[in-house]
Amino acid sequence: MDWLTNWIFELLYSLQKTICYIIDFIREIFYMLAGLEPVNIEGEQTDLLSHFILSDTVRTAFFYIFLVAIILLVVFVMIAIIRSEYAHGENKRPKGQILAKAFQSFAIFLMVPFILIAGITLTNAVMGAINASMNPYLLEGGSATIGGQILVTSGQYAYIGDEAIRSQIERMFVTGELSYFDMGVVSQYYNLRSLDFLVGILGSIVIMVMFVMSAVTFIQRIFDIVLLYIISPVSVSTIPVDDGNRFRIWRDMTISKVLGAYGIILSMNLFFLIIPQVATITFFADPFKNGIVQILFLIGGAFAVTKANLVIAQLTGSTAGQNETQQLFRNMQTGGHIAKATLGAGATVGGALLGGKRFVDTKKSTRSFAQGFKNSFGSPTSKPYMNKAEPSKLARYGGMPSRIATMPIGMIKDLTTGGVVGMGKNFIPRIKNIATGDSFVNHAQGKSILNKEPTNANNSEEHKG
Repeated sequence: MDWLTNWIFELLYSLQKTICYIIDFIREIFYMLAGLEPVNIEGEQTDLLSHFILSDTVRTAFFYIFLVAIILLVVFVMIAIIRSEYAHGENKRPKGQILAKAFQSFAIFLMVPFILIAGITLTNAVMGAINASMNPYLLEGGSATIGGQILVTSGQYAYIGDEAIRSQIERMFVTGELSYFDMGVVSQYYNLRSLDFLVGILGSIVIMVMFVMSAVTFIQRIFDIVLLYIISPVSVSTIPVDDGNRFRIWRDMTISKVLGAYGIILSMNLFFLIIPQVATITFFADPFKNGIVQILFLIGGAFAVTKANLVIAQLTGSTAGQNETQQLFRNMQTGGHIAKATLGAGATVGGALLGGKRFVDTKKSTRSFAQGFKNSFGSPTSKPYMNKAEPSKLARYGGMPSRIATMPIGMIKDLTTGGVVGMGKNFIPRIKNIATGDSFVNHAQGKSILNKEPTNANNSEEHKG
């Protein structure tokens, strides 16, 4: 029993550390997608967003859009002049003012690429410094790991090491000096049986989901910024017509996209500043209640990391922040639909693998997964057959080699018709057919029903009848 319980707790911690490893991997991706860590592109270290903006394909697309925008600028200037001719009072604008707006648009055409690249570079430098100052472990030459932090949090009452150096051991697990992924090392300082797996596993699953959503937001941000960069000449060309209203919308959206991603990084550092303090607070005397509160802080911190880009986006303008919020809700809704479709497709594939054609046909007719599985597991596969007499030894032993040779073909047929379940049901009957059958082709041999000759008594009664 000790071996079994130890194995169960080791299995639980293996699940926790695997989820935490995925979270820490996504966290490393964050820094590269945000531009705080460079990526290696053909031997050159550069940030990802600047690479895409300066790539040949994007510059070519920008050049063609720029030519189109020049034509649109001429058209919009003509429209503005015509509207001004027919306008009266305050709506009438001097031609000099319209032409000045046209020259302003042309100057912005040329400035946008340089301002955007310079802004991204400057923001990366500033946010890198802020990130270093907010990370309590980065200044010491290390970096915080979420897996280590979750281990320390879930092991608040499971520590078995020297209490005098407990804070140092916990810091080493958080910074990665001691690997939370090495169960042998963890077992030296924590009793696996006493770990709060409710906090560890549930909290890590929630954080993983939140971080995956944030990673998708990072990648979407790259595409959005590149798109905004390419179409910037079009929004600039409308300045003579609307006095730059559409260009201001473009500017607010671009700033919110550039700065929004850094909010996730800064909020994640705030997560590491607050959660260790929460782990040392005793809210209730009951450890279970205390663990629930810690879970709530973990979930709340994960949500704060996810929506941090919205907080930054709202600082750039109410419209930009509102659009970012609506976009996040649409992303969550789309993710829910994708998850539902993926689970449905996975269940269908799994059902087809288990139940074969029988499951597919039943689900198609009843539109029910439960009925499909019920029919796959409940319906008999091998059927009784009639034998007029016991097979002769020649038929029994002479056909044995061919029945052995054709058994794999029959198993493939069972797999197609009844899936893994059908093939499993028919395995013993097919073995039985090899030993006692009289055919040359292997088949699932069910219970045999022998036709018996009528007895003499029955014959006499029939004659009397």
